[in-house]
Amino acid sequence: MDLVEFLRARLAKDEQVARACSGASWTAGPSGAVHLDADGEPALVASAETEAYAEHIARHHPSRTLQEVAARRQIVDDHEKHAWIIAQGRATPEQQAAQAVREQTLRLLALAYSHHPDYNEEWRA
Repeated sequence: MDLVEFLRARLAKDEQVARACSGASWTAGPSGAVHLDADGEPALVASAETEAYAEHIARHHPSRTLQEVAARRQIVDDHEKHAWIIAQGRATPEQQAAQAVREQTLRLLALAYSHHPDYNEEWRA
């Protein structure tokens, strides 16, 4: 599995999980509770160990994850588009240098998944 395939697979899983949990906004409540609001009514309350944990969980709600997945996919798509151009033999030295930066960006994005068994340590930035 190459770096692009790895990232696309991880982003697909992130999207799948986020979509399964989406539909209502999450808010942090007192005493480390995370509330899932549906039409203004609490539909689910999950407890977290502390208020800080609850705030963290609420801040990383599914809609935020979906936005992050979309942004990261655009970065991967941009890398692939320029890799194709370079493969056609039409790249200038400046384009090749820019592609090296894009490659480094993908490596940095992959660090978030370094715990995954398919992560290749050679990708470590």
